[in-house]
Amino acid sequence: MFESRRQLSLWCFVMYLATFLPCIEMRVDDFDQPAPREQPPPPTVRPEPIEQYLNLGICFHMNRSSCPPKGVCTTLGPGNMSVFCCDMDTNFLKEFLPGILKQNKTHLHVLNATIDELDVSHSMFRRLTSMAFTDGNISKIIGQFPKHSALACFNISNNNLTSDKLQSSIQRPFAYLFNLTVLDASANNLTKFPLSLVHSNRNISVDLAGNNYLPCKHFQKVMETTNSSLVHFLQYNKTFCALDLSFNWFKDVSFVNIDLIKIQKMMNERCREIIPADINCTCAPERLEIIENEVTNLVSVDCAERQLKEMPTNLPPNTVKLNVSFNNITSLEAVGADESYGHLRQLIVDYNDIPNILELEGTKFIGNFMLFSIAHNKLKTIHTYVLSNSFETTGPALSIAGNFIHCDCNTEKTLKPWLLENFKSVPDYKSLECQDGLGPVVDLVESRVCHTPRDWTDYIYYIIGLEVLVLVLLISKVSYDYWVFKTAGYLPWPANKMPRLPCDWLCE
Repeated sequence: MFESRRQLSLWCFVMYLATFLPCIEMRVDDFDQPAPREQPPPPTVRPEPIEQYLNLGICFHMNRSSCPPKGVCTTLGPGNMSVFCCDMDTNFLKEFLPGILKQNKTHLHVLNATIDELDVSHSMFRRLTSMAFTDGNISKIIGQFPKHSALACFNISNNNLTSDKLQSSIQRPFAYLFNLTVLDASANNLTKFPLSLVHSNRNISVDLAGNNYLPCKHFQKVMETTNSSLVHFLQYNKTFCALDLSFNWFKDVSFVNIDLIKIQKMMNERCREIIPADINCTCAPERLEIIENEVTNLVSVDCAERQLKEMPTNLPPNTVKLNVSFNNITSLEAVGADESYGHLRQLIVDYNDIPNILELEGTKFIGNFMLFSIAHNKLKTIHTYVLSNSFETTGPALSIAGNFIHCDCNTEKTLKPWLLENFKSVPDYKSLECQDGLGPVVDLVESRVCHTPRDWTDYIYYIIGLEVLVLVLLISKVSYDYWVFKTAGYLPWPANKMPRLPCDWLCE
């Protein structure tokens, strides 16, 4: 009996071990295994530039015939790294495109997208090396590309973009595109050149063809920068700019090829050749103008405060503006004698020692000038006949303030009416003063300046009047005597005392 109980207890113990031993081992194994450690996020690595072929202006681009159905994007290329979508709207951009652009997608082309706002700061664009939104309608580009963006080619052509839509002065969407080598913004309506894209030291290819209203002065500014050799214009021969021909009253816009607006490379060298030597005048482009169907860079020369005693000569070609204020110049002879003044339209000679403008008579400048400022000089008179043909057209301006001239009766009779007649062309006409404290020329009074000594000619009218009176009395006396003779038969005194004359028979 005891033996059987012993066997039963041993059998139960074996069954217990067989049942619970695996669970015990499993829990022990669970405790022996170390807890999994949280892996740190991979460090942000600055991406390498896109393939070299993008430098030729080639972005990932598909034709309309290859479009997938609306609402669907297709992946293609090696490793399915390229995404092509068509007819996208704002909802698709926000809801579905982020799920399509995964980490292994590097090329994107969206054809005919109608988007209210394209937020380029979205993280889905971070890994893209080629991004193209073409042939659509994008209302506005907002945000800023992520730092260290891999984007090397950005194509936003033919999207009805204006400069306000493309580039915000506050957000600067392209500030971190360090790898950008191609920008295609062709066939839009841009009116400002995206200058922030050319301030880096990388070679950048820019396509702005079809934006004809981009001002030529913006292209000119790009070409003047030290990094201008790094900017390459794609479709160079098809890129045009708007040349503003506003000049005084004349306003017009002409579209010219950007090849015609290259700054004259020799301008600074020619500026150093101005005579007298070593006066260090500064030369700058004044404006662009079409002369004989060619775009010409007109030049402005500044020689102010150079201690000059005579007008400079040998000015750069096409000099239209010259400033020689605050010098000691006493003569304007060079304006008519030196050929380099042939295109001059604006001459500023304020604060010098010039006594008159007689040397300008008959010169090309005096007949074509648009601004002639000779204020605060030593003019003693204004020879109005020198300027007689200058104000026949609207536009020319003459500045003569700060001069104290000699005033006499001729000044009141001639110069004063001339100033009042041409007051629109002489805006400071009231500031032309007389010597001797007589005040402004336009306030001259005839009685104060027109004083002449009397002579016998002052009485000529009285003499003539007396002669006329004597003649009338004589005729009256003769007529009376004749009437008495006819009626009474005798001549009254003194006619009867006068001797007979051979002509008396005519009256008998």
